[in-house]
Amino acid sequence: MPRPTQLASATESSSTHAVPIAVRHPAGYAGSMRALWLLFTCLIASPAFALSPCGGDAIVPTQVIEGTFSSSIEGAYVMVPFDVPPGTTQVRVKYCWDKPESGSMSHTIDLGLWDARPIGGTSGGIWGPKQFRGWGGSSHPDVTITRQGFSTEAQYLARPRGHVPGRTQRGFLPGKIKAGEWAAELGVAAVISTAEGDATGEVRWRVEIALSSDPAFAAERYRAKRYDRKPAIREARWYAGDMHVHAEHSALGDATMRETFDYAFRPLAAGGAGLDFITLSDYVTRSAWGEIGRFQKSYPGKLIVRSSEVITYRGHTNNHASVHTVDHRRGPVYERAADGTLTLLRPPTPPRDLFAEVHAHGGWTQINHPTIFPPSTPGFARLCRGCAWSYTADETDFSQVDAIEIQTGPALLGTFPNPFTATAIEFYEAALAAGNHVAAVGSSDSHDAGRVDDAFGAPIGHATTVVFANELSERGVRNAVQAGHTYVKLLGNDGPDLRLEAATKGKPAIMGDTVGGNFAEMTATVLNVPPGAVSTLAVVKNGVTIETVPVTPPGLVQPFTAFGPGRYRLELRGSNFVWALTTPIWVVQ
Repeated sequence: MPRPTQLASATESSSTHAVPIAVRHPAGYAGSMRALWLLFTCLIASPAFALSPCGGDAIVPTQVIEGTFSSSIEGAYVMVPFDVPPGTTQVRVKYCWDKPESGSMSHTIDLGLWDARPIGGTSGGIWGPKQFRGWGGSSHPDVTITRQGFSTEAQYLARPRGHVPGRTQRGFLPGKIKAGEWAAELGVAAVISTAEGDATGEVRWRVEIALSSDPAFAAERYRAKRYDRKPAIREARWYAGDMHVHAEHSALGDATMRETFDYAFRPLAAGGAGLDFITLSDYVTRSAWGEIGRFQKSYPGKLIVRSSEVITYRGHTNNHASVHTVDHRRGPVYERAADGTLTLLRPPTPPRDLFAEVHAHGGWTQINHPTIFPPSTPGFARLCRGCAWSYTADETDFSQVDAIEIQTGPALLGTFPNPFTATAIEFYEAALAAGNHVAAVGSSDSHDAGRVDDAFGAPIGHATTVVFANELSERGVRNAVQAGHTYVKLLGNDGPDLRLEAATKGKPAIMGDTVGGNFAEMTATVLNVPPGAVSTLAVVKNGVTIETVPVTPPGLVQPFTAFGPGRYRLELRGSNFVWALTTPIWVVQ
């Protein structure tokens, strides 16, 4: 989930005037779109006083663009064009926004960058995935893009948000600086209303652009390191992993890739997470994918899956192993003219289209932290923008969802259970009850490797997902998840393990599989329960507990009969928490 950083600037009072939204209908959109403009109105303010220059490292801007957004376009993406002439070797963009006059909440604007607008073709002139150059959420106040690569690890650790001349900022893509009409994407993540503490209910913002033609900034061409697709292990067995991990290409200040991999793959006995694989799911961007290959040889027998967390303002999802950029802009997309007028380029689009695109490119899909900080609870919407999944079932199409996080981060907050665990399990059960076969997974959503700096933070591996895969590779893990061959160790990789098997005429079925008939003989196994632990194994049918049995360390083998069609899964429960949980086995007539 994102870690917003509020950037302060002047908060002088301003007068405003209403500016209408114009609507342009790109080629290929249905004629019914002509009526859509009636739904889109907002106040675009022209501040009477300019904001102070953005803070941080010095910049000599070649262009400054300022404006104001009202809450009526919260959740939208506004493309702010600027021209990049031939011969440019560095594009640098800084931005900032004001603070509300009172209250504890803050406005939030996210930043993405897109290079030269396509001309002609089927795109209708809309900046699309081919033009995408990166996204930093609200953690990147100062972004540079050049043909050269990133700053050194030492430079990053010394000043994560610092400007390094001629070096591309993490989270953004190095490469050719194309001449044409670029765009700064301003994601209107949160606009604090007057009731919440802002005098006008609007956010004032400033974008500073500095272009350079210094040839030194193009002296070295960035070269991505080839990713080794060969399996890390060629053996069918259970593998432990973390399905949602961030590093330095997400929020600036996050752990480095080296620190992340060191902790993830260090044995439990040596103080690490002891995992076999992680998915490196940095925010939206693919900028880290070309760097993973530089580390693979240092971690033999371990797997780093290329992934990204697609952050929308109504939910987050992981794009695992497609190695393809999908458009995170699920809300309406506007273009801002120099006079402040907004033109609708594209209406909202459902995440089901995104899921289909990930599958078309060979990846797998995952809904992240579906119930954490739900917007229906006052204050939560501002605390974690878009973290809870608020799309309808039709917008989602759960038949295209391969996995759902039933645990994100710590399962215990001190001695108390995480309140979002039970609701995430309910969300998961609702998806299953609708007839979908979805794998249960757990993740840390870690940003800090083995460090923990807040109540809802967790080190890598808390939670751990265990998959039965034919090999340890991107393809092997994908196939395992899509088959539902998973269980979750909610308190981490050092917790107990579960097995669930159903007898068949051939090879026993395991979690995620389907067996035919009116009943099935099943065996539940609990392994590695620590000495002195008090726990209970529960058999859950269609979301309802039908049988429980106490577990004596170090484990248990418990046969039971699954009577009647339905879905059967296991939960290992401690005194006030769920310790481990499996994807179901389905029994069908």
